[in-house]
Amino acid sequence: MSSSEGAFEVQVHERERVIEVKYPRRLTPEALAAYADQLKLAVGKLNSTWRCLVDQTSLDVIPPHLTDQITEMNRWAVQHGLVGAARVVRKTAVGELQSKRILRESGLGETAHVYFDRTEAWQHLTNA
Repeated sequence: MSSSEGAFEVQVHERERVIEVKYPRRLTPEALAAYADQLKLAVGKLNSTWRCLVDQTSLDVIPPHLTDQITEMNRWAVQHGLVGAARVVRKTAVGELQSKRILRESGLGETAHVYFDRTEAWQHLTNA
């Protein structure tokens, strides 16, 4: 994982078949485009079904003009083997509702959940 204020961090846990993503503090269209490329490489590496753990606790909310793009990326992921997702958010009503909407509109249904704690989210994904 690379660490930068404006870049996503992507880590592939091959044994658990989980792609872990950490959102940057500043979310820009450029960072999102670079992340889409990283995600495609990570999915290609797993080459089968996988789950995703997203940590967006560095953000209060996702900028509204980027939520549709993130929803589309999730739809792409579902078409390419994503079978479950957990999003870790700050404990704010807006962040929680926004994440639930993104997951619902992505077509993940009951296989996706929002958490306030990374450990709980990881356990859900790896025990599913």
